[in-house]
Amino acid sequence: MNYDIMNMPPPPPTGQYVWVKTKEGDFWRMKRGSYRPAQLNEAYLQSSNAMKITAPAASRIRRRLSPYLSRLDTGRLNARISARLRKALKEGGKLSFAYLKGMDIQPQYPLEKLLKAWVHVEQDAQEIAVNIAVKEYTITRHNGIVTAYYFELILLWGDAGSDKGLRVEEVDSPVYRIGEDYNTECRLNLVLPPAGQPWMALLKVSCIEGRELAMAPRMYGMKVVACG
Repeated sequence: MNYDIMNMPPPPPTGQYVWVKTKEGDFWRMKRGSYRPAQLNEAYLQSSNAMKITAPAASRIRRRLSPYLSRLDTGRLNARISARLRKALKEGGKLSFAYLKGMDIQPQYPLEKLLKAWVHVEQDAQEIAVNIAVKEYTITRHNGIVTAYYFELILLWGDAGSDKGLRVEEVDSPVYRIGEDYNTECRLNLVLPPAGQPWMALLKVSCIEGRELAMAPRMYGMKVVACG
């Protein structure tokens, strides 16, 4: 804190005060907790206790997804996952992936900025499938050196509260030449885990520049498209 040494009055003799600046004027205030123990309200305590569960769970989820996050700009991914897990924990009393649905892994580069074709998600008790139209407009060409693209469907499932409780399965599409109309759909499907196991499905699109994967994060998109 920056004090105006020339204008501030001398502090009270006890030394238990701090100089406070407000729009209505500046003044000395007794330090919080110096006259009695500071009390944490119940809502904060509940949030703090939930954080002890959801923060490690978010870290486990991120670690399991780490092979798919290379070259992506994920920002504060752990914090965003933890916040959504906390909401589910508060409402349902257990860890659930329900509020992760619709979350973009790259907030600055949402999937829809790159993937312009329609995406249709089908789900039943045994399987999840994602269908994507492969047209000349399917992928936005952000630069002139992008030559191709492909899709991945990633299924993460299990107990995020356990260090070894999460599993990942994935399936890849063929590589498609950018700007070409294949007059078809790309269908990606995976078998769902046993009933009662939490799961989330993520769709990822990756661009290729020549013979190499693209370098810039904007050439990738990744989003949670379904949860159960």
